[in-house]
Amino acid sequence: MIRSEHTWPHVAARLGTQAETIVLTLARAGCVTIGYDLKGSSLAPTPKRVYPHPDLAAAEQDRRTARRERRTTLQSRAADLAADLRDEWPGVAQALRATDHPDRLGWAVNAAADLAAGVVHDSVRAFVQNHAGNTKARDDVQRLLTDLGFEPDALAALGLSRSPYIGIGGPIRLRTGNTRVDLSPLPGPHDIRLSQRHSINIDVRAGAGPLLVIENRQAAETICDMDPDLPVIWCHGQPPDLVVELITEAAAQTRSTLICTDADLGGVRIAARIRDRLAADTTVHVIDVGVAEHKPGRALSAHSRAQLKTFTTRPDQIGAFARSCLDRGYAIEQEATARISLTAALNRSPGH
Repeated sequence: MIRSEHTWPHVAARLGTQAETIVLTLARAGCVTIGYDLKGSSLAPTPKRVYPHPDLAAAEQDRRTARRERRTTLQSRAADLAADLRDEWPGVAQALRATDHPDRLGWAVNAAADLAAGVVHDSVRAFVQNHAGNTKARDDVQRLLTDLGFEPDALAALGLSRSPYIGIGGPIRLRTGNTRVDLSPLPGPHDIRLSQRHSINIDVRAGAGPLLVIENRQAAETICDMDPDLPVIWCHGQPPDLVVELITEAAAQTRSTLICTDADLGGVRIAARIRDRLAADTTVHVIDVGVAEHKPGRALSAHSRAQLKTFTTRPDQIGAFARSCLDRGYAIEQEATARISLTAALNRSPGH
């Protein structure tokens, strides 16, 4: 009623039998003016038009303009993020391009911006609290992003998987309370669903070889088949805190830890996250799969190059890994290359 003027037939069609009562009440409150035709010296029996108060109409127009501007800004931000993430997270990029509803697009942009910055949240609630200031503002955000097309690995990278998984293989046993679970006789890696409500500890058989933390599932399966006596953790992409805690626990029980990821921005981030959580005196080898024979992958986007550059100042193997990725200028995420690189690294490791 305050957006623009309306003919009386339109008002009557919208408000039904209560139209006259509602409009007269609004007129008494100063919100609208009612226009009548004159029949001689008297008013016509029904109004002709209803006019909003100019101040209210102007305020509503300002609100509509602000909403359009916010939506345009949001769509522009979504387009920029889609361009940045199309190589690493094509499902996320497609969701950003295809989503129109401002609220859903807003949450997609929040999540995509965190992915681009490498932010990992402790939980869904932590994510919502960070972006809305209220943990209940959107407690279905995990389902929303899944419906929009975000990859499961993207949700895991954000820390939004309510119950993350860890893949284990080789001479590793799990403990929960008084229960011991030993899946080592079966070929791994085995997906174990983790939960904050159930405490799980990890035991690596004494004398086992180096711990292998692997991003590529097929490469992890190959290593488990090739040498079932090697402890293997498949980290399902960017590992959330629960997974990192178990990796740290396992690494403390082995003489060295080998980290093998894709040679791209995501791989560098995964390797850095794991390395930074391990004890300072842990012997760590970050495997650059780019040193093995491979076919060049997709060219790194400008965003990926800029983000990789932030890691190159590190004086450790993470810095060297990032510099190698930048020097090549393309991503490597090939199963065969990961297998070759792991095999070569194990051949160089004492006792293997």
